[in-house]
Amino acid sequence: MSLGSGHRVMNDRVKLAVSAATLRLLHPLAQFLLEARIGVGELHALTKLAYVAVAAERGRSGGGAQRPNVARIAAETGLTRVDVAALLAEQAGHAGPARRGRVRAERVLAGWWEDPAFLDRTGAPVRLKPKGPRLSFAALVKRHSGDRHTAPILDELLRAKAVRQLEDGTLEALSRTCVNVPWDSEGIEALGEQLAQYFDTLLHNLKNPESPRFAQRVMCARLDAHVARVLISELAEQAQVFLEGADEALNHARSPERPGGAAIKFGVGVHFFQQPVTEPRIESRARVARDPPTRTSRRTGPPRGRTRKSRGEVGVA
Repeated sequence: MSLGSGHRVMNDRVKLAVSAATLRLLHPLAQFLLEARIGVGELHALTKLAYVAVAAERGRSGGGAQRPNVARIAAETGLTRVDVAALLAEQAGHAGPARRGRVRAERVLAGWWEDPAFLDRTGAPVRLKPKGPRLSFAALVKRHSGDRHTAPILDELLRAKAVRQLEDGTLEALSRTCVNVPWDSEGIEALGEQLAQYFDTLLHNLKNPESPRFAQRVMCARLDAHVARVLISELAEQAQVFLEGADEALNHARSPERPGGAAIKFGVGVHFFQQPVTEPRIESRARVARDPPTRTSRRTGPPRGRTRKSRGEVGVA
């Protein structure tokens, strides 16, 4: 194999690994976004905005001009120059956030509250009959989602309690959004901040293995559920004591605020994570028992009951 082909294979493997890791990260993110009624189109718009922001930061950190280079950002991100210019304007606050790509239920609901054709004289949404060519829920759905199938959208709005159906069969809009989760804005902001900080630490370690930041975890692949009730509580108490000590030490070393003073932002985080153990299917076990393999193979995985060890991770039986 030539040197060039070797580099190409390595780059392909890295890209596959990055794609697999990204898909794994997107799984809980998709769960979070779906519960918040954020559609794929909205995520796509946010992704483009993040790409442009990071590319602009990379240009400034690389000694480039303070003003973002639209052509360079377009070449680096794969976006058009028109898209990049629009996203830079949006980032600078010169344009409103993109509203394209919202889930259809949200688009229909927004049309009900904003389209003059579906508002009364006071500017409030009118009550709509389910079907009909004009001033009906079916007409609203067709106009603001482009879909003729109204049942799934109506079910979504009713389930979210954004719309209610009255005794006479007409529909009434109750909320401007179908988001119906008991979350507070401060909690959502903290979630985003902590995830970004943790990911930034792991990314730093991946890029700088010679000078990593501390990031280790221990994991038990099969923790007894009855023991867990007591053990997790004990571990939480120990973690609380540690964090209180760390907080006292950090505050003692706090740098006074003065112009030109050398300082860094530093934090310590501890979190617990747990998932249900996925047991193998009984049918699979039976099939293996009936049809034993015709040849033996050496198992290369970790011992049963233990987790695979990797950088910064300790497996516990």
